[in-house]
Amino acid sequence: MNTKLEDRSEASPSQQKPPPPWLKLRNELRVTSKETRDVLPTILSAISHVDTTRSSKHHITNLRPLVPQVCPGYVLPDDDMEAGRKGTRIRVLDADTFDAALSMQPFTTVSSVFPSTSSNDDDDDGDNDDDMEIDSSPQPAATKPVAILNLASEKHAGGGWLNGALAQEEALCYRSSLYLSLHPEYYPIPRLGAMYTPSCVIIRDGLVITLAAIRRPRLSADEQKFADVRDRELTKTKVRVVLRVAVLQGHTKIVLGALGCGAFYNPPREVAECFIEVLREPEFAGGWWEDVVFAVLDNKKGDKGGKDGEGNFGVFYRALHGEVV
Repeated sequence: MNTKLEDRSEASPSQQKPPPPWLKLRNELRVTSKETRDVLPTILSAISHVDTTRSSKHHITNLRPLVPQVCPGYVLPDDDMEAGRKGTRIRVLDADTFDAALSMQPFTTVSSVFPSTSSNDDDDDGDNDDDMEIDSSPQPAATKPVAILNLASEKHAGGGWLNGALAQEEALCYRSSLYLSLHPEYYPIPRLGAMYTPSCVIIRDGLVITLAAIRRPRLSADEQKFADVRDRELTKTKVRVVLRVAVLQGHTKIVLGALGCGAFYNPPREVAECFIEVLREPEFAGGWWEDVVFAVLDNKKGDKGGKDGEGNFGVFYRALHGEVV
């Protein structure tokens, strides 16, 4: 009898190896997903006038090109070296998408987006309307929230957020009401389609446009470019879809991201080039944007990360930061 094997098989739980860090994180995120789903009904019941389930489908074939005559004509501010030039300077931030949006417009709240709705609208204290004093003071103008791009799974609503996955779409779902507007009948998302969610409420320490990138396209031998030029053009058309939806819904501030440059293995440098090329097309030039930010979390650390690093943040920063569009 091999006593060594017997001893090993009867090791106590305290002697067993702990689960790997990725499994611990996944289990924690599963709990976070359940907490989000459990707490949302209570939170949203207090703002019942906000329909967080509403969303709409859009496709490039039904999105007309933008009309230059209605372009707001935003220009660079007085403190810019090219003050007065039409357009805005792109900023690339190593930040979470929601955090980037909040930094662009930090005081956006439900009451600022729906200023005419009072928390007391539904109260009934028995007073006769004829006896009530009417408030004739001007109502504040509604704030248009920042539009953000959800880098979505084309197959599954919310990606893998129910199972503890963590990419950009899942991070949005853990923090907000987004998943309530991602209806199963919208899937799979067409290659040139997108969804628009007009009311997305952040519940953890904008508005969302959902678009799926190309899943694992063929790449060149050095993996720096699309192997098929049609995939490059498809990516540019996807960008046009996002920009048209944003403008047609009245948004002038937008948070974009590294479309497909994570689990879908799109080439970061070429995707960044696709964005800047489309943003500079005549249709989108001339001052449509008050603020454009790319939120790209750095996937490289230490010497390999940062603005000069080899991660997605570094690639997008060098390609886009400071460019006028």
